Amino acid sequence: MKKIFTFLLIACFFWSCNDTSETDVLTSNESDVISDEYDDASSSESNPADEDQPSQMTFNDSEYLVYGINRNFQLDTLISVDEMYNGILNDGSVTMTVQGSCSEICQMAGCWIEVAKSDSTNVFVKFKDHFTLPIESTVGKSVVFHGTGKVDTTSIEMQRHYLDDKVKSGEVVSKEDYDAIVSPKVDITFIADGIMVQTAKGN
Repeated sequence: MKKIFTFLLIACFFWSCNDTSETDVLTSNESDVISDEYDDASSSESNPADEDQPSQMTFNDSEYLVYGINRNFQLDTLISVDEMYNGILNDGSVTMTVQGSCSEICQMAGCWIEVAKSDSTNVFVKFKDHFTLPIESTVGKSVVFHGTGKVDTTSIEMQRHYLDDKVKSGEVVSKEDYDAIVSPKVDITFIADGIMVQTAKGN
């Protein structure tokens, strides 16, 4: 009887040791898998800040910084701001590449600009997917932008918002300017998916 009891104790001991070993091996393997998955996820993560960095390029012997979601638009056929404006009035909606000069920029985020026509009036340019330009170094610079222009309606609230931006930039805006906004404004708006801003002129 004692021999049988002793045999059972020894058998239980070996079974317990074997079970612990298997558990340890399983835990170790699971740890390796988790570690590998973590490493893969870490290596595949992109830095959002990298996507906001401008690209550099040379065009017509001048240096430009390129912003936006489309940085490879064609530059072989450029039109002026006046040509863009008249084309949209005639055709309703036109996709094109335009060259002009930045006359104003959103002072809150750099999320829109205005480009000047030959009669000194401005055309409003928004940026697709809300990319932005540097506020302090864009006004007065030559710009080349690609996108779609259309006849658009600007609400009363948005017109007043644009005046607020002008005030923030240091311009004097009178109460009469605000009071004059009494209805939505129908005008040309351009939605740019990419834009080049000149940083240095060629020799």
